[in-house]
Amino acid sequence: MPGMSRLILALACLLSSAGAWGVQEKQSAYPSFDFHAAYAHEIKPHRETIPLAGVTHGGDQLRLALTVSPAGDVLDAKPAGEEPDLKFWPALRPEVLAWKYTPFEVDGRPVTASVEEYVDLVPPEQFPSVHVAAPAVRPDSRVDITLSRSMCFGNCPVYKVSVSTKGIVFDGEKFVAAEGRHTDTVDPSEVRALAKKFVAADFYSMRGEYRAGVTDNPTYMLSISIDGHKKQVLDYVGQWDGMPAVIVELEEDVDALAHTDRWIKGPQQ
Repeated sequence: MPGMSRLILALACLLSSAGAWGVQEKQSAYPSFDFHAAYAHEIKPHRETIPLAGVTHGGDQLRLALTVSPAGDVLDAKPAGEEPDLKFWPALRPEVLAWKYTPFEVDGRPVTASVEEYVDLVPPEQFPSVHVAAPAVRPDSRVDITLSRSMCFGNCPVYKVSVSTKGIVFDGEKFVAAEGRHTDTVDPSEVRALAKKFVAADFYSMRGEYRAGVTDNPTYMLSISIDGHKKQVLDYVGQWDGMPAVIVELEEDVDALAHTDRWIKGPQQ
């Protein structure tokens, strides 16, 4: 699912440049693809929320007009946005030019494409200054990892998923294809491998919450218990509050291991 870069509050600043973008699209000699299509073609690693020195708050964004080759390489990138944000473009440009995509196609044929993308600018990550010893993950450890996503001002999927050494439990509440309780099996070794990623990320040392001073966004709660040793982190637009990006990665890892898309989006055609 889209990461933090698709935040609701960013829409206002996007609309301000809509007219200029329309002119660029008309002038482009290449087929145009919007950011929804771009998201489906992105190849990881692909950061759209980028911490930068000098950024003091979240909510600032650059809109990008990319030219992407038939092989999926970024040939050119032109930014649009507020003047104070454009000063960060020289630092962002090398990373954007290194982005990769699966080929954009027209009538089944890869083409050079004009692609709409965004970069959210957030403050530098605030890594733990005090480190808490995490429990060891043993071959027989009992692990329970839970992720919940709440409502927002919109149609954000509302659900809770637990991935444990006993199995997967998904509880869909609203704006999901499969509401109610659903279960599945999982290889316990894969759950323990994910637990090791939490330990390597120093998750047990993270703050208990990262909360931006904004409204109308979803709240994410991520927790892990290893042999009864529990840690949880609240993420409310956390990267605007210095939350390390690895927490977003761990949230996405939980969704990936549980294959929550099957219950959130339903069978893909």
